Amino acid sequence: MKDMVRVATTPERLREAMAAANKKQIDLAQTTGLSHSTISRYLSGQVEPRQEAIIKLASVLNVSEWW
Repeated sequence: MKDMVRVATTPERLREAMAAANKKQIDLAQTTGLSHSTISRYLSGQVEPRQEAIIKLASVLNVSEWW
């Protein structure tokens, strides 16, 4: 089991991409059309973004949808 690699969670990846792009939650809300509360739920891990939201977030944060 010690050879297993831990994979980052969606909230971790989203925070990392936001930091790299120097974006805040409000910036994402304004540029993606997603609500501030929806982005907050993604960041808290309460819900996983749907494909449409992933596409919007990836575009704004300049990362691959698969990343």
